[in-house]
Amino acid sequence: MMIRTFKLLGILFLTIPAAHAEGLSIEPGLWEMTSTMQMPMLPEPQVTTVKECIEKSELSMDELGGEGMDPTCTFEMNQLDGDTMSWTISCPVEGGTMHGEWEATSHGDTVTGGGLMTMSIQGQTMEMNMSWEGRRVGACAP
Repeated sequence: MMIRTFKLLGILFLTIPAAHAEGLSIEPGLWEMTSTMQMPMLPEPQVTTVKECIEKSELSMDELGGEGMDPTCTFEMNQLDGDTMSWTISCPVEGGTMHGEWEATSHGDTVTGGGLMTMSIQGQTMEMNMSWEGRRVGACAP
């Protein structure tokens, strides 16, 4: 269950369009996003590919603290520098904490990025590395 949550959280960071004017410029349309997750407890990297219709021309992190996000989490935009955005997120989890540091770079019709998620639970620390890449594959279905 925790592994699935990490996968979804990583993909979520790149697929939430928002209405704020500050964000990464992207081409609206149908996007294919592939994430690769590595954890010491997994025998091999876990690769997930999803297709998502993104209708806005910018990716922004404004909505991460809103709908769908645990209200006990804290989110901080660290930097928006040209085509690169970085952010951190921290959340309490049962018996410990979770902290993630992420970065994404857009080239209009492609996006790349990655991050490190660290969980500390009952004195045990576990790290998850995630990288992702996305590309616009066409128009969204009507």
